Amino acid sequence: MKNNFLIGMLTAIATMILSLFSCQPKAQYETIENPMKDFTSHTPDSQHGAKSISDLSCYFFLSLQNHLTFSQLSDFIPDSGDIANIYILTQAPLPALSELRANEDSVHHILHAGFAAAQSKAAVLHSDWKDATLSRIMVIDIENQRLPSKKIVIEATDGKTILRASAKCMKIGERWFIGEDIRYGV
Repeated sequence: MKNNFLIGMLTAIATMILSLFSCQPKAQYETIENPMKDFTSHTPDSQHGAKSISDLSCYFFLSLQNHLTFSQLSDFIPDSGDIANIYILTQAPLPALSELRANEDSVHHILHAGFAAAQSKAAVLHSDWKDATLSRIMVIDIENQRLPSKKIVIEATDGKTILRASAKCMKIGERWFIGEDIRYGV
């Protein structure tokens, strides 16, 4: 009798857990293998941002390798004009120019701190981004955003260690930008 009760309880709990997991939203993602194969680094044109999420991921990787400085990576981070476009595209009231510049400074400061941490954490694993090869990018859709948004996870290897870094990105007009949350790992 006790065994039948326990089996019944375990079955009920397992069914409840399965139903909870089946209700969870499934993330839409794409994996791009060997992304550097078709990538050509261009000197950024007069527009900020990258033409594709794949290109943005490659520029992000090159900056972690120190082939681009953070200042150069800033061409792929929204400036005050891009932030103004976000307000316009999302139909939010446009703040004063001084507030837009303060937002730009704040975004750059936060992203620079995350970038520095992502760049240096490889050393904890006795590895270095400089010696790594970008093997793949995972692009994850972020739903329910006012602008098209994705999270990129780059994965590189130096032959012995797998390194990962991620960032949340947004599309402003036809260009892609790193918008927030640069970090080592996922």
